[in-house]
Amino acid sequence: MVVRTVKILAVDMDALSMDVVIDLMRCFPCLEKFYIESVGLGKTNPWRCKHKSLTSSLDIRLKTIVCRYYRGIKSHVDFATFFILNAGALELMTLHVNQEDYNEEFFGRQRKKLQLDSRASRGAQFHFAPNDPHRYDIDFCLHDLDLADPFERKDPGEFHSLL
Repeated sequence: MVVRTVKILAVDMDALSMDVVIDLMRCFPCLEKFYIESVGLGKTNPWRCKHKSLTSSLDIRLKTIVCRYYRGIKSHVDFATFFILNAGALELMTLHVNQEDYNEEFFGRQRKKLQLDSRASRGAQFHFAPNDPHRYDIDFCLHDLDLADPFERKDPGEFHSLL
């Protein structure tokens, strides 16, 4: 079933899965903001081979992507790279990382792995933000339908720009 009225979606998934995300994008083709939380290691996300024909026909309208618990491992890099290389309307991608990874060495390695120079949206901004270990996951739950974006954090906190 296709639902075109959904513009903002938040998903909590144990392991990042491109198959699941692509199915969600097919169900909600007008998504503009996508929030995803994943604490697991992730699944192999071989989207380049498996979804090669889809990427040319899928109209990815996402403007904002927020990924919490990004670890920089292959499945997470593959997930982020899918959107970096295919989301032409992307304006902002924020990857929340653990405190021990929040350093220049980690940022430098990720800059190379994420292929930012080949991004589909030339105006897109990419940020790393620290995960707050004292913040409960409850803030990820839908809490106020009166807000334009109920998942947006009130305090953006510190972040590191990749560009």
